[in-house]
Amino acid sequence: MIGRFIAGAWKRLDRVADALEKIGSYVLVGMVLLTTSDIISRRFFNSPFPFTYEVTEYLLVVVAWCYIAFTTSKGRHVSVDTLTSRFPPRLRSNILVIGDFITIIFLGLISWQNVLQARNVQELGTTSAIMHIPKYPFQFWVAIGAALACLMFLAKTLHALLGKQEKAAGPAGEGKTQ
Repeated sequence: MIGRFIAGAWKRLDRVADALEKIGSYVLVGMVLLTTSDIISRRFFNSPFPFTYEVTEYLLVVVAWCYIAFTTSKGRHVSVDTLTSRFPPRLRSNILVIGDFITIIFLGLISWQNVLQARNVQELGTTSAIMHIPKYPFQFWVAIGAALACLMFLAKTLHALLGKQEKAAGPAGEGKTQ
């Protein structure tokens, strides 16, 4: 029963991550077009856009956190297993679970602190220097992206732990649902 709940939650989170990947891709194309336009304007007309750096900074936040959630959903984060590849499978699996728990804690902290900071920045009315873009929506975006990645790592880790318990139960436990 818990396994089905986790699988259902994973499917929903995966759909959200897929949507975020599309958003991130469109925003990335927008960044490329903006930067290219700025370069052309600077080179040929000696008139760069004064806002390019600022807008690109904000758009990069959106792209990064869209892709962090997407990469988590696909299990494609970069990992170096030079040392752990020599360990026995059980130890390697335990190390991965411990690493995932540490990641869950850090992503949870990133999300929580960005919510607090976004509220503070919103109350202060902090904006960017040139275009006066409010900063708080982008900090909320970081909080949402980190929370989504945190939930995905949590579901992945719980699935791995429950999978171990089901395997330990052996063939007698197969096919039974509670």
